[in-house]
Amino acid sequence: MVLALAGLSWVTMVDRVISSLVLVNNHLNHSNIISNCCFTANGRYLCTASWDKTLQLWDIQTGTFRSHGGLTLSKGHDGSVSSCSFCNNESLLVSGAYDSTVAVWDLESLSRTLVLKGHTDWVTDVSISSDNNWVASASKDTTVRLWNIEDIEVIPAVIEARMAHGMGYHILKCEECGKDFSISRLDNSDLVTKCVFCRLSTPTRSHGLPPPPLQFVN
Repeated sequence: MVLALAGLSWVTMVDRVISSLVLVNNHLNHSNIISNCCFTANGRYLCTASWDKTLQLWDIQTGTFRSHGGLTLSKGHDGSVSSCSFCNNESLLVSGAYDSTVAVWDLESLSRTLVLKGHTDWVTDVSISSDNNWVASASKDTTVRLWNIEDIEVIPAVIEARMAHGMGYHILKCEECGKDFSISRLDNSDLVTKCVFCRLSTPTRSHGLPPPPLQFVN
């Protein structure tokens, strides 16, 4: 179990495996107060929302946040980000902010694909339904709004945003064979330096030494 606490400008994580506290200091990413945080359903990614107008994605499963910090999602809001929420299948992230808007992020391209406007004051909280069809937002303007995003895949603005940011992949050159290969933008390109074929052909610790020969006893 990993516990995340939002507050000030750092995140405290309790790692069950090593039974110790890990502090992710603000100099790695956020430059202001962290206002909210949420996990993906599978527990791999943590998202933090901050008054520095950005969100950060932290890869908890691989632990790369310890040395590389989080992955920044910026230019989504003009004001401090107050809240964030993942959908069940980790394909979308929704955020609310003090600029009175709700942003919908595509996690394949790591881009803001849609801005929902209608509130007249701060957005204090956001949530997305289990079927990904509805976004709910609460605001200081004393209203709760329901936004239907069922047809988000065919909205022209969403299609243009995805095309502008690619389909969510980095193109890298394999350090062993020299051929180009692609990885997801969510993966750490500093750790993946070989194509899948070269990685498969390289012995790993998990395979270790070959098993000893069988001995038959009469």
